[in-house]
Amino acid sequence: MLVLGEVQTTALRHSGDVPRELAENVLALLAGERVRVSERPIGYAVSPHTFTGVDCRIAARSGARVRGVGTLTGRVCLTGGRVLQSSAVVRVEPVGGGYRRAWSHYLARLGVVETLGRTDLPGTAAAHLDADRRASTMGMGAFCNRLLAEVQGSSLLDRRTPVRARRTVLRWAALTDEDVQAARVRLTVREDGLRSVRLLLGQAAVADVVALCEDLALHDWLLTALLSIIEQSQIGVGEPVQIIHRLRPAVDHLLHLWMPAARLDGFALSVWEGLEGRPGLSRQWDASVRRIRDQIAMAAALVNRAPDALQLFR
Repeated sequence: MLVLGEVQTTALRHSGDVPRELAENVLALLAGERVRVSERPIGYAVSPHTFTGVDCRIAARSGARVRGVGTLTGRVCLTGGRVLQSSAVVRVEPVGGGYRRAWSHYLARLGVVETLGRTDLPGTAAAHLDADRRASTMGMGAFCNRLLAEVQGSSLLDRRTPVRARRTVLRWAALTDEDVQAARVRLTVREDGLRSVRLLLGQAAVADVVALCEDLALHDWLLTALLSIIEQSQIGVGEPVQIIHRLRPAVDHLLHLWMPAARLDGFALSVWEGLEGRPGLSRQWDASVRRIRDQIAMAAALVNRAPDALQLFR
């Protein structure tokens, strides 16, 4: 089995954390469908699943292309009332016969794309992960963009973003092989900012793989945003008061959101534990947080007069 996905992560265009009722209204993408919300161990809301039909050519690493027909599954998640994600996923299944069926057949198998003709599943996975950031398999990128735009354009949001950080894109491909005893995972950060995750699994539920990749994308964005704020703060160059003002968005809106694998268990949790060994995202996060706190402590120590001390935290 081959499952492909893409996750786009960005900051919600709202000046403060979004309360539960507002989150439910903003993520209500389908009338009559319920938005799922949880508050422990961190605020989390997820929209109902939405689907889009595709009938397109799917590339393989060899350059060959086969026709794929079916539907993509998408949803939007909001974590901590601050970080917004859109996620698209599809299961790719080769079928015999090589002829297209009526749409009723594909609509009865939501989230599945059937390939017509000889299909190289490992090659398709490689082509999905290696594609340029502006291109995506079966229009997954455009699907994610549309979902994000629908939420970000809500009239319920004030469209003021206190944390300015680049949107990140994580593409993933999961192949199952009955001979694989332990899951194999490879995370790559490319020069164009695109992240890719390649998974080789013995057996795993699609929902677990999606949750794992969304959680990984969330924490990769948090780390990327934090490093960007630190870089722009001009530590060691600017005045202490100015540095603290530039670091404040990280303290107010990001530091409390770091909870790797908070909603994962089983297979997904074991994969996260492996990733913490290398590349060790939490180690880099912790070092960056200590650097921010050291700057705040040092700036406070350098200020001797009360008026200047007040400026640091105004």
